[in-house]
Amino acid sequence: MPKPFRNLLVLTLIMTASCLDVTENNATTTTETSTLTSTSGTIAAEENASPSSSSSSPSDAVWECPNITKAGVECSCDFPHTLRCTGDRTALQVISEHLKRSRPDTISLLDMTVTGISVLPARFFEDVALHGLVVSTGELKRVHENAFTALARPLQALGLPNNLLDSVPTIALSHLIGLDRLDLSHNKLKTLEADSFKGLSSLTYLDLCDNLLSQLSPQVFLALPVLRSLRMRGNRLSVSALSALRGLKRLEELDLSSNLLLGPMSPNLLPQMPRLHFLTVSENGLVNVQQGALMGLRNLTYLSLSHNQIDVLEDHSFKYLSTLTRLDLANNRIVAVSSASLAHLEKLITLDLTHNFLRALTADLVVPLKSLQDLRLDDNEITIVASDVPTSKLRLKRLSLADNPLNCDCTLLEFANWMINSSLLEEDKSSAVCATPPALENGVLTQVPPGSLLCGEPTPPMMTRVPLAGMQLSLKEFRYDESTGINLLWHMEQCTERYTCDSLIVYETIDDSEIRTESSPLHCDSRMMRDPCTLPVAIPASVHLKLGHKYRYCVVLLVPTAYDDMSLGLGCSDVIVLEETLKRRKTATEEQPPSEGDRRPSTSSTQSPLDSYPRITGVHVNVSDKGYLHVDVVLSRTTETTLASPTCQLSVVVFDAISAIHRQRFNCSVAFVTDVKVSLPGYYRVCASLDELADVTFVASSGNLVDERERFRCVDVAEQSYDRQNAEVFIAMAVVSATGVFLIVLAMLGRSLVKRLRHPRIPAQCFLPAQEFEITHKAHYIKLLATTKV
Repeated sequence: MPKPFRNLLVLTLIMTASCLDVTENNATTTTETSTLTSTSGTIAAEENASPSSSSSSPSDAVWECPNITKAGVECSCDFPHTLRCTGDRTALQVISEHLKRSRPDTISLLDMTVTGISVLPARFFEDVALHGLVVSTGELKRVHENAFTALARPLQALGLPNNLLDSVPTIALSHLIGLDRLDLSHNKLKTLEADSFKGLSSLTYLDLCDNLLSQLSPQVFLALPVLRSLRMRGNRLSVSALSALRGLKRLEELDLSSNLLLGPMSPNLLPQMPRLHFLTVSENGLVNVQQGALMGLRNLTYLSLSHNQIDVLEDHSFKYLSTLTRLDLANNRIVAVSSASLAHLEKLITLDLTHNFLRALTADLVVPLKSLQDLRLDDNEITIVASDVPTSKLRLKRLSLADNPLNCDCTLLEFANWMINSSLLEEDKSSAVCATPPALENGVLTQVPPGSLLCGEPTPPMMTRVPLAGMQLSLKEFRYDESTGINLLWHMEQCTERYTCDSLIVYETIDDSEIRTESSPLHCDSRMMRDPCTLPVAIPASVHLKLGHKYRYCVVLLVPTAYDDMSLGLGCSDVIVLEETLKRRKTATEEQPPSEGDRRPSTSSTQSPLDSYPRITGVHVNVSDKGYLHVDVVLSRTTETTLASPTCQLSVVVFDAISAIHRQRFNCSVAFVTDVKVSLPGYYRVCASLDELADVTFVASSGNLVDERERFRCVDVAEQSYDRQNAEVFIAMAVVSATGVFLIVLAMLGRSLVKRLRHPRIPAQCFLPAQEFEITHKAHYIKLLATTKV
């Protein structure tokens, strides 16, 4: 089957344009359309002037695709006056004879894919009138010098892509007076000589993509004075070869992507081309953008530098490119962007910095760009939005922050508020996702309650705890019954201060985001409560939470301050799967109705002995010399039903000197052994916690809680453990080395053995001392936590 046409433009021009990469940047496609549509005016005008091709003429209404049914040939029509054929070497003769017998101008554009032809013969389409012709064989190595001399009219567009041509068929092309477009892509061209395009002074479009070009004669393009579009993607051009572009004063579009352009983008990388609007230099080896880069391209509107190795944009890099409206710097190594480097881009509308190493969204990035509407920052290392970013002046219509390890604390309040109230698309608003603190991990920034954006070091929780004016609020019991609803029991530590309840908020976890599904007022006053340290909360069944879905429950409290003001506090549970709590036989105490004075919701307590609950009886950590912590958690023996319960989960968290570096959860029915890769030597803390017991953890009848030590244990691992093991390894290796030396000595002559035994040599020290442990910058741990899924 023939190679399909890439788009309507290529079909109209009878070109395959095989190097066009629409998916990489849509601006290139727009550029091609706007630039090349104007160059096709000759063909369009000629066809419209012809009565047979006029859209309003009767002949156009009755046009039919030629019926060519001979053996070895298959033809079809995509659009009127176009014909696409495949076949063997006899296809040329068959198609030629059919077109001669057809009415003139029946076929204007012909695309052929034929096999078994290595030479395009002379006068192969004698007396056939075409505007455009494409011939692909996969085997064509030579074009006869008189191949096109017998055509009824000179071609305006010619394509010879996907062949084996190793040189431009100069003599054959010289007969095509008035040729406007030429496609030689996907061939084996290595050099362009000074006379390669001799006689093609009318050429406006030239496609040389995906060849083997490495050398260009300095005079090669002087024969093309009106060339407007030049594509040389996928060749082997170096910087020195670009001087051959010196004569292209009317060039408007240039594609140099996927070549061997190395080093800096300097002011003189390209010669002066005053009409150039679109430049693509992606997928090369450029390392930085120098001050005043590309000073000869003062009318450039689109520049793509993606997929290079750029790490620095010097101040005033774009001093001479003030007309740029789109700049693509994706897939580079940029760590920071100064305001001076972007100072001259006042007309820039779109800036793409995806897949770089930016660490912050700063004012330097947005303030100089007064016309910026589209900013793409996906997949960087952005943890903060600087406080000097003028959100009130941002006019962005698109802003993407996906795959960045945002630290969602109080510094993001203003930015989050701006995103919520902006006109950004919903997909852009949801692209900003929190990586830290752990309580907000994977939460969409615009959906996080403002009260949750707190400053300070987060507590690495097994059950989330949030400081509330000297108190700690944590969820101790969760019970759900389909008929009565949910009962939550919260516990306050150091609860001597007065507090009042404000609201209850329920978030549903869907994929990697949390969505608020319920928010209702909550009334309580610690002075009126029998036990201020225990806060029962009931959620009625009428709320209609869905069984099997995941929810997080948060309580908002108001705590008076010393200045008669109220501070806001928030306590949230871990994400809990909504499942009905196992029903048990009630005790006599539970069957008694509550007294008139006790208005608290029932907690449906149980008298089951504490021995029926799983407990942590031991945490054992071994350090391997290969940099692994071998963690083994031992639980008490309980009933199989309890251990197999899906609500019985064990969490194992490993902390270093800064933050949590590993998290893992187990169901109580499986083994609790895991290996954690760490940097040694160093200090680590390994904590194990029973997050959700198989039953409730609060026994109301006795008033006792399950012992904290039996549901939460930590073990410290110091660097001495590694040193001791390291020493043992050193000793073992030294013994092995000594044994090997001894065996070699035994194999030598007796005299040499005696000599060596009398004068033993001290073994050389072959082990270097352990390197000092370096504390990596916190940003790297944040990036690790945000991207590593355990």
